[in-house]
Amino acid sequence: MNIVSEILDQSQPIEEVSSIDAAAFKKNYFKKKKPVIIKGLANTWESTKKWNLDFFLGLEDDKDVYLLSDNFIQDDNRYRKASFKDYIKQLKDAEENDKNFKDYLTTLDIFEYYPNLKSHIDFSFFEKHTKVNDITAWIGPANTISGFHADTANNVYAQIKGRKMFIICSTKFNKTMYPSSKHIYGAVASDVDINNFEKDRFPEFKNNDFMSVILEPGDVLFVPQNWWHYVQALDPSISISNFGYTKFEVYSLKFKERIIQSLHKRGYYKANHCFCCEKN
Repeated sequence: MNIVSEILDQSQPIEEVSSIDAAAFKKNYFKKKKPVIIKGLANTWESTKKWNLDFFLGLEDDKDVYLLSDNFIQDDNRYRKASFKDYIKQLKDAEENDKNFKDYLTTLDIFEYYPNLKSHIDFSFFEKHTKVNDITAWIGPANTISGFHADTANNVYAQIKGRKMFIICSTKFNKTMYPSSKHIYGAVASDVDINNFEKDRFPEFKNNDFMSVILEPGDVLFVPQNWWHYVQALDPSISISNFGYTKFEVYSLKFKERIIQSLHKRGYYKANHCFCCEKN
């Protein structure tokens, strides 16, 4: 049973502001672990003005990337290797010719690949309070889904092109979000798939308090660490995530996660019980 509409109907809006500075952000949202939307913050960024599929095709280098399809979190899904430009060409062809296309590019370390693009964004209001920032791109067709999961880092999410819908839920409801036992680097997944909901397995899920928003191009959303969120693209879209770690978190949380991921890759921790292994 698909209960996305039902969850949206019972959800509340997320607080929205039209501008923000680093001090106000820290005081009112970062320290309080409170989500907020900064409307239109990225409208002045070069990325919002320039980035589209033709822009990416015009970049000098090509890179190997990893693709997903359908619901990355709850579906039986694995990464698949592809060329960045071949993927962009396929996505462009699907858009122009109205083809069914499900592959999408997730958590691309875009500034590692194309460092000259870093000047096209400005997360300074957030980065004044973090020591390390992992910035990744999300590029894909309409209807791509990242099911409910909770990132261990604070996340500032900028919508560059297209629209995306977010449903979020506080850490107060961790138990009734039904965390998965599968390993996922830097996050915890939920076993609940709201596109194929199983009421008998998750009887208390719909009693949780949810908030929701549709991000327009230029909007920026702060998702506090460990808050649950579901993301669905309403249009072909380009987005940027900034996962930020404080100095303390770099030497505690991030260090621990790297050790666990290293053990996982070597088969010592939850081997073959994960979301990250590449399909053959």
